[in-house]
Amino acid sequence: MRTLIPVTVLVLALTGCTPRKIPGTDLDDTSDTRAVIDVLQKYRLAVESRNPDALLKLTDESFRDDGGSSAPEDDLDYASLPGKLAARMSKVSELKLDVTVRRIEFDTDEKVARVTYSYQLSFKMPEYSGRTQSENDIKQMLLKRVGEQEWKITSGI
Repeated sequence: MRTLIPVTVLVLALTGCTPRKIPGTDLDDTSDTRAVIDVLQKYRLAVESRNPDALLKLTDESFRDDGGSSAPEDDLDYASLPGKLAARMSKVSELKLDVTVRRIEFDTDEKVARVTYSYQLSFKMPEYSGRTQSENDIKQMLLKRVGEQEWKITSGI
C-alpha cells in the first residue's frame, strides 16, 4: 500500500502534464488551435457556397499566393482575390469540400501558423462537362495572428 500511493501520484502527475488533444485528432487542444481550425471551417463553408466575399474576410491584407506554379496568371494577392475568385467560382457548380487538418505548427515569435491539411474536392464545371470532377491532395495554408485571438489567411487558398 505504501508503494501504491507514490506510484499513483506519479502516474496522475505525468498524465496531467500531457497536453489535451482535440477529440478525434492528434492536435493539441488550445485556444489558438481551435481558432485556426475555425478559420479552416469558415474557409470550407465559403468555398462550398462559392462566396468570394466570405473568403476575402478570412484573408489578411498581406495575402499572396502563387497558385502552386511559376505562371503569373494564377497568382493571387489581396487586391485581385475578389475578382479572380468570383471568375473561377462562376464556372463551378455542386461544389463539395472536405478538409482534414493534419498538423498545425505555431511560431509564437512571428505570430504565424502553418497548417498542413488534406482535402477532397468534388465539383461540376457545366461549361466543360456534365460529369462530376474530383481532386484530393495535401496542402499547406499560412495564417497570421491579428489581435488577440483572430487568425487570417496569408497564403494557401
